[in-house]
Amino acid sequence: MNAPFHHRDIRPALPDAIEAEQALLGALLVNADAYWRVAGFLKPQHFSDKLHGKLYETLGTLIAEGRAATPITVKPYLPADQLVGELTVFEYVVRLASEAVTVSGAYDYARGIVEMWARHQLMGVAQDLDALARTMPIDMTPEKIIASVADRLTQIAQEGNERAASTKYGVVLPKAVDKAAQDSGNAAARLPWFLPEIGEALGDIRRGNLIGLMSDSGGGKTSFSLQQCRFAAGRGFKSAFFSIEVTDEEAALQAAAQASRISLGRIDNFTLNTKEKSELEAEMTSSSDLPFYIVGFGECTLSDIRIKAEAMVKSHGLDLIIIDHAKMITLPNPKDMFAERINALYRGLKALAKSLNVAIVILIQRNDDWKQRWRAGSSLRPVMGDAYGGGAIKQSLDVWFSLYRPEPLYSELIPTMPPERAKEGEKTRRDVMVEKLAQCRGRAWVINHKRRRGEPGRSPEIMFDGEFTMFKSAGEELPPAFEGFEGF
Repeated sequence: MNAPFHHRDIRPALPDAIEAEQALLGALLVNADAYWRVAGFLKPQHFSDKLHGKLYETLGTLIAEGRAATPITVKPYLPADQLVGELTVFEYVVRLASEAVTVSGAYDYARGIVEMWARHQLMGVAQDLDALARTMPIDMTPEKIIASVADRLTQIAQEGNERAASTKYGVVLPKAVDKAAQDSGNAAARLPWFLPEIGEALGDIRRGNLIGLMSDSGGGKTSFSLQQCRFAAGRGFKSAFFSIEVTDEEAALQAAAQASRISLGRIDNFTLNTKEKSELEAEMTSSSDLPFYIVGFGECTLSDIRIKAEAMVKSHGLDLIIIDHAKMITLPNPKDMFAERINALYRGLKALAKSLNVAIVILIQRNDDWKQRWRAGSSLRPVMGDAYGGGAIKQSLDVWFSLYRPEPLYSELIPTMPPERAKEGEKTRRDVMVEKLAQCRGRAWVINHKRRRGEPGRSPEIMFDGEFTMFKSAGEELPPAFEGFEGF
């Protein structure tokens, strides 16, 4: 006789997120940039369909290695004898790519996949709890069962969900204090700036931080960066200069001019005397073993930078990466609005710095909004709104400062001044500007817009030597009655 059959023994089919999995895989096949929106939290095991999980893992490997991720390139890694309905796996992948609707929803698709995975895990916990409660082993107690289930529930909440993870203050505080104590005695934990004035205003360079350096075109961003990389490498920190705007040879010659104190023009034209040749040869010899790498890029995306950075961290163990500059990087997600695309760029760089545990300095081109303010009577001093992407990028930056040199700005503006008449004994606006140009020659300021660990607003002065395109401490070169730069 058959056992009694109760309706409660019929378990409904498990819910799934097959459509979300298909949509996400189609998005990855259409646009590799979609992978970097989800790679930080979505794992192959989160897919309810094992084939989908394998496809995601394969596509992610191809993208991370800088290879094309298309149905053709993924075909060699697909099972040849497996069917999906009446389709081969390759035909199924082709259909996923052809039916892809949008890549902008990749993040939401991935969140749906993770949430469905979590629901499955919860069902498993509930079933295990039911079994334990019904047939409790002798070595268990209700309290132990509750504690075990609570731990599993916490793991489910945190697994794959970058927004759910949390740690009690009392747990994380001792770890944070221990780390601070260890770092304080570890000279390798923080990177120094090449001038003490910069360090006083910005603090040391910390791994995992994204630092924004803003300057006008021709304001010295590249010179500043090369000097910092060369300085850090000389102290044993492995540094890389990712050059998108200038070639690697141009960057190398500029760094050599700074280090050897030889005019860049003379090196470039190679009109060197015997002493200069000797000094240049000495720099070539001394720099042969320096951990200073110059990486030239052509057209460049965030994915290109990520792939190169990950490879160099694995092979060289980088401490510092400086990228020249943000405006030269092709923005992700071309169908999104500019504000979202630019914020995605900075968020991606911030995530890269944290995941690789390196300091990243991103050079930021200042826009020309200052010209309108100047015509209205304001100063030339940069403000956060002048940045490429506007002041909203501040939220992704741990430190943000401007390198301000008014000299090239006055040199640009003076020839554009219209003729003026002035009363006897008074100066025209052009005369005033000529005087200010003379006063600010060779002078520069580091303006601290944001500093997570410390107060912003400090603006120490440094000097710029145009002959060698290098910055140096102001020191005794400041006039005795110097009172700041508000007039500049």
